[in-house]
Amino acid sequence: MLKQPSPTCGKLLAHCLAKVISFREKVGIRLCVFKIGVTANPLTRFQLYAEKNFSMMWLIATSSSVDLIHMLEAALINEFHKHVGCKNVEGTGGDGALNRNPPAPPPYFVYITGGRADQSRWVG
Repeated sequence: MLKQPSPTCGKLLAHCLAKVISFREKVGIRLCVFKIGVTANPLTRFQLYAEKNFSMMWLIATSSSVDLIHMLEAALINEFHKHVGCKNVEGTGGDGALNRNPPAPPPYFVYITGGRADQSRWVG
């Protein structure tokens, strides 16, 4: 079986941008509270968000390169930090738990997690 070529960085970023938009549309653009992040352990990471009343998490990219994952996170935060409901701070990305020494082993994931602002318990 032939190995598929990796997508270009531009195509990967376009895919991730589209997934963030789709996530926000699914939750409801005007009601979506969301955060973009990276992790090496999605199940454990989502459990922490669930405790803060986030109700969904989508994995939108994966790679064995922590640098690629950090750059994707930073690019997505740069695009979406200004949107209502975004819990990310401008200029962040690549500054989280994957920087621990020694780093967690790959694979690494970029995710979006969120919930609805109109639910009975505060999200975030």
